[in-house]
Amino acid sequence: MQTGTQPPISPNEAIRSLLARLARPARLLVAVSGGSDSLGLLLSLVRHPHEGITLLAVTVDHGLRAASALEAAEVSRICQGLGIPHVTKTWLGDKPATGVAAAAREARYRLLCEAADEVRATAILTGHTLDDQIETVTMRAARASEPDAPGLAGMAEAVLLRRRHWLLRPFLRTRREDIRMVLDRFDQDWLEDPSNADPRSERVRTRLALAEKPAVLLDQIDAVSRRRQDIADSAAEWLSAYANVQHSVLMQVPVEGLSADPVVLRYALSTSIAILGGREQGPAGLTLGKLVDACRLDTPWKMTAGRVLIDRRRSGLYLCRENRNLPSLTLNAGEAAIWDGRFRVTNRGDEPLSLVPTRNPKGAAGLFEEAPPSVALRAAGVLPPEPVEGSGGTATEGFFCRPLLAPFDRFLPQFDLSVAGAFAKLMGCDDFAPVPIEDSVRKR
Repeated sequence: MQTGTQPPISPNEAIRSLLARLARPARLLVAVSGGSDSLGLLLSLVRHPHEGITLLAVTVDHGLRAASALEAAEVSRICQGLGIPHVTKTWLGDKPATGVAAAAREARYRLLCEAADEVRATAILTGHTLDDQIETVTMRAARASEPDAPGLAGMAEAVLLRRRHWLLRPFLRTRREDIRMVLDRFDQDWLEDPSNADPRSERVRTRLALAEKPAVLLDQIDAVSRRRQDIADSAAEWLSAYANVQHSVLMQVPVEGLSADPVVLRYALSTSIAILGGREQGPAGLTLGKLVDACRLDTPWKMTAGRVLIDRRRSGLYLCRENRNLPSLTLNAGEAAIWDGRFRVTNRGDEPLSLVPTRNPKGAAGLFEEAPPSVALRAAGVLPPEPVEGSGGTATEGFFCRPLLAPFDRFLPQFDLSVAGAFAKLMGCDDFAPVPIEDSVRKR
């Protein structure tokens, strides 16, 4: 594997760097599968001085193989020998017939967050390595159609899960063979997951192919990471300078904001459309290209992308959710749900509560200042849902609603933290928790 002029770092260097940048006191929950990478991470942490830091471990048993429960028990035994509290979280219930890998990943994140809640963890740590990073970039490059595709930056060193727990990857610049040398030095065996040798997996096929030809250079990954970070930071600055969002549903951009760097404008508009449309992903690349090109035109135009109507007027650009296919919803007492992908709604009352789309858009149109009347009318029709009178007693009693940032609320890479914070301010929702370590991306 080639790494370029920027060499990988040893497991010891990676752990020293993490511990030096971590605020104390801290409670670190290490995800340990029993494989070499995660066991190497746990053992390296244990062997380093970590005053002010509590180490805990969790194993997620996906229940997809007969031996998985025994493997989790073996990890528990190893942790007990190291004096590390350990818990196993099991993915229960029926498994999907297709898309198992994606479903397992979602279950894993959910269970890791549950475990972190229970132990009040400062952060979750995983053993993803430089080998994993290069495989990831190689797979994404094979699918990417654009040179600035965000995925080509690889996995972020830190990811915020479900808005409440940071997941850290301290070994992203460390080779797997170096981690295994640490385990050999301490005479620690590890488990081998047979799925890691199954050629039906894209990652396994990629790993085998990389063994026969030069790999992506670490320098290349670093360069793309810096580029992605710069684009996100510039988009955050653009949003702060030009975007205005009213009542969490209507975005207005003045004409002068449309002459920005096309790459920055593309990123900002893609994310804006995803948020206003309640989608986790922005529109396809071809659609975004047409949108950015159209922003250079002086004449009025309209287009639809990702459930969002984009309306170019002489006064600027207006974006809001299409006024169609808006759902109704019933919440039981104490229940919370996501409405239209855009709002998280909660019934804090004692009775079921029925919610319907806004029923009087004409009366609400005056809420949108300086917007053309037809734009204001459309925006009023996609406001948060209204409780139905007669359901749950007083309709508004116990009803709570807050905006949801669909691309970021479930999974927020560190790269995008600045732009997520800008949107949180624009949409009127809570900001995101800061990364519990210094920003390493900017220091490369």
